[in-house]
Amino acid sequence: MYTTKYIHQTHLNASPEKVYGWHDEPFALQRLTPEEDAIDVVRAAKLGDGNQAHLRIPLLGCCLYVNWTAELENVKPGREFSDRQIDGPFKIWKHRHLFLKSDSRGCLMRDEIEFMMPGGKLVHSAFSPFVVSKLRQVFTYRHQILINEFGEVHPELFNESSKSH
Repeated sequence: MYTTKYIHQTHLNASPEKVYGWHDEPFALQRLTPEEDAIDVVRAAKLGDGNQAHLRIPLLGCCLYVNWTAELENVKPGREFSDRQIDGPFKIWKHRHLFLKSDSRGCLMRDEIEFMMPGGKLVHSAFSPFVVSKLRQVFTYRHQILINEFGEVHPELFNESSKSH
């Protein structure tokens, strides 16, 4: 199978449970969406296995919208949840949200996305770089919102060879 994976992560200055809880608030998806990508939330979903969110998302950043239905799964309160597209523009779309206790302190917020474009391998190969570029833009924005909300932790880099002897 020819899927593409994208990962974005940030160390936040809050507990995994607190960051997870923020994601369960009704405003979370809209706060995490760049204004130019305004999503119409037809029906929001509380974090729980089997719950579905129904969205209308702009296609190509203009007046053309596509319906998107995502089902929540693998919900582990305070730790992780996933959403899987059951109706929408992709052949496959899986988004795993991880809230990991950081070695330093706080929470490592990690988004893992796996997708496949419809239309076969050639179409996927041609268009997936554009999707990855858009994902990079959107998740940079989303993680900046979370940094503004909770603060960012910069894990200390430890390099044994740089120590003075």
